Amino acid sequence: MATYKNFASAHWRTLALSVAAGILLTGCAMTPNGRGGVMMGLDTAELFGTPLSTFRLRDGTEGTLRKDPQGKYSIKLSQAFRVVPLANAITARVARVENVGERTVVIVETQERGCAYRYEVLAFQGTDVLQWTVGNCKDRPRVELAADAKSLNIDFPNYNRLSRMIYTDNRLLNASVAVPPGVDTRAQPFADDGLRGTGPIIATQPGSDSGRVIPAPPAPASAPAPAAAPKAGSRASAKPRRQETPARAAAPAISLPAPRSAAAAPAAPMIFQAEEIKPVVIDLRK
Repeated sequence: MATYKNFASAHWRTLALSVAAGILLTGCAMTPNGRGGVMMGLDTAELFGTPLSTFRLRDGTEGTLRKDPQGKYSIKLSQAFRVVPLANAITARVARVENVGERTVVIVETQERGCAYRYEVLAFQGTDVLQWTVGNCKDRPRVELAADAKSLNIDFPNYNRLSRMIYTDNRLLNASVAVPPGVDTRAQPFADDGLRGTGPIIATQPGSDSGRVIPAPPAPASAPAPAAAPKAGSRASAKPRRQETPARAAAPAISLPAPRSAAAAPAAPMIFQAEEIKPVVIDLRK
């Protein structure tokens, strides 16, 4: 009888330990501590929180935007312990997901205290994440994927210009570009919920001359009209006009180096200065 009780007690202890281990495995999360390290803790969003939306990465794994009972938002990938925190967000939603180059770029629209529109740009490749925070707090950006799917433009209105964030080759560049014809930077909203513009599509190649107005070449100078023949009996006919010298008459035929015309030269591509925005690098394996 004592043997049976000992066996039953050992069985329940083993079961309890297994359940506890399962909870620890599924409910643990590592978050950055702001000093280059991580903090190990209980993933309350996984255990007690609310999953808001999921997205699929290029490699087939899934990511989930969650909200924990304290109202904090984070993103967690399947089969990864570490999470991507959205520390200052009081609301959050996944606004756009695009495969760009070798990474999946996820744009999360958040709201912070005193800032109606803030955006987290997350570039995932496996468990490696690049994170940028952008936005002007008052506008949604227009996001366009390049035809070759190697770059992504994120355009914010900036008075009579566009503030353009260009994601390409694991980098995020910031530049100021001209507004393409037909785009109203005063439109409210500037983009819809999917971060797509309601006006003309903006060119998406990085470094392109989108929005550049190339003036038409100047019209060729017209030949002077021939002088009218003098009327008979007039004083002009009585006194013949002085004839030009042969050298003056032959001047148009002399081969002189013509001044270089800006219209004749090939149009140079529009070059704008771009500043790289450094990312926060997160390794979800650590």
